[in-house]
Amino acid sequence: MSVTGAVLLVVVVVVLGLAVVGWRHRQTPGSRLFAGLQAVTAVWVSTAAVGLVLDTGPLRLRLWGVTTGLSLLAGVVWLAFVLRYTGREWWLRPGPFGVVTAPLLAGAVSYALAPSWPLLVEETTQQTVAAGTVVTASIGPLGGALGVYLYAVFLGGFAVVLKTVADGETLFLGQSMALVLGSLVSVLAGAAQILGVAPVEGYPLIEVAVGGQSLFFAYAVFRQEVLAMVPAIARIGERTVFDELDDGILVVADDDTILRANARARSYLDADELVGRSVRPVLDGFGVETVGDLPTRDRREGQTFQVTASAVTGPGARPVGHALVLRDVTRLDRRQQRLQVLNRILRHNVRNSMTVAFGAADEIAERTNGEVASLAATVATQAERLTDISEKAIQIERVFDQSSYRDSVVVADVVDAVVARFESPDPTVVALGDGRTELTTNRDLLDLVLGEVVENALQHAGPDPGVRITGERSGDRYRLSVHDDGPGIHPDELEPIRDGEETALKHASGLGLWLTYWGVWTLGGDVDVDTSPDGTTVALTLPVDDAAGGGVR
Repeated sequence: MSVTGAVLLVVVVVVLGLAVVGWRHRQTPGSRLFAGLQAVTAVWVSTAAVGLVLDTGPLRLRLWGVTTGLSLLAGVVWLAFVLRYTGREWWLRPGPFGVVTAPLLAGAVSYALAPSWPLLVEETTQQTVAAGTVVTASIGPLGGALGVYLYAVFLGGFAVVLKTVADGETLFLGQSMALVLGSLVSVLAGAAQILGVAPVEGYPLIEVAVGGQSLFFAYAVFRQEVLAMVPAIARIGERTVFDELDDGILVVADDDTILRANARARSYLDADELVGRSVRPVLDGFGVETVGDLPTRDRREGQTFQVTASAVTGPGARPVGHALVLRDVTRLDRRQQRLQVLNRILRHNVRNSMTVAFGAADEIAERTNGEVASLAATVATQAERLTDISEKAIQIERVFDQSSYRDSVVVADVVDAVVARFESPDPTVVALGDGRTELTTNRDLLDLVLGEVVENALQHAGPDPGVRITGERSGDRYRLSVHDDGPGIHPDELEPIRDGEETALKHASGLGLWLTYWGVWTLGGDVDVDTSPDGTTVALTLPVDDAAGGGVR
């Protein structure tokens, strides 16, 4: 056996090893085709190696035809692998893929069955060289066309892989480049053979170059995890999310053609099919002329939809279409209506009734004594608490309605204003400022939240109440802490708020706790409560520049 024959056998072993690894990862998209590509390549290179040890004659020519046909078949499987690897499932459907690969498949069969057909090969010669018995062919017109077409297929495959990376899938850059460079080794070897650069005419240069290709592929498999992490998974995930979203989504081109529509959009718009059709009937249903005129909210047949239209831009930020999102907010809309009614009852009806009850109970307590006076005092106390809750609800609604407004706020000024509200003969609230730090935030909401925390601290402090307010900046965050010497906030009150689950509001401090968390979240910050033997610390961490960081939440 010649050196070239031995090299080809080594290549076969390496390629078969890659086929086995590919099959072991067959659950990953593209892995089965990768294994198939290596298997076909192994058979192809094996026939080339066997051909080298045959004598000249018809059998050698026949085997050369089979070898050439297998090289075309390898190109077909390679293209299928590339399309599956990148997630281009549409092109793998029988129709499109069959049309693209039919010439190569027909060529593979023709070379295997009729290697001397004049349209494929005008003339062949066989000779024995140091490498073994080789076949030199003068390619005919059809054979030349097949060669050009095969190179076009490879270029198209390269373009698909590189476009995947260019589209933002940089996570797969290493494995994609390894696949492209590996395939390019065989492609360049074929070009060199056509140009007569091979050591001798008919030398199996392409099959030898497969060894270099297999090294790149092995790098992609073992170092870049090409059989475990592929772009197809990301594309499949995107399509799954798109198809299963509860929101209806339409992608519309500039010429008003609907390019994509998920099942929910078809359901909302009561249409069996939307893709490929004009968006005009959809716009007519909303009573508008253009996408830009779509209402932000639309009610139809007892349902309420929130409509969002976003521009889709291409190269150079040039608008190329729109993405429309239809969200069914019927349940949310009705819930908001219920909350508005309940809120109005709480703010007005309950407050007014409790004011009357408080006044009546207070008067009864003054005019009577003993058990009746005690019961009247209890009624007055509870009425006052409910009135306080109602007043606090009014304050919450007023401040939160204006919470989107942002301005530069000096923290020390807000702290001083809060401290002033709780001044008493004994200094119970002490502010230890850190200078004139400024935040871009909503002053009224910050004042409301800090005041609520201080009030709660004073109510639950020890027998000699003392509250300390400190502030500290760390990078782009500002930590405002309120410390008291009380027993702390009971975990039963904190748990439902941290979990985001509504619970019965038993007293004003409970509503105040919700107010604190809502307010800080709206300002783009976080709340942390720490209880220790020395007391309780409520820390409000806020962004220094909320305009850049969070906005309204």
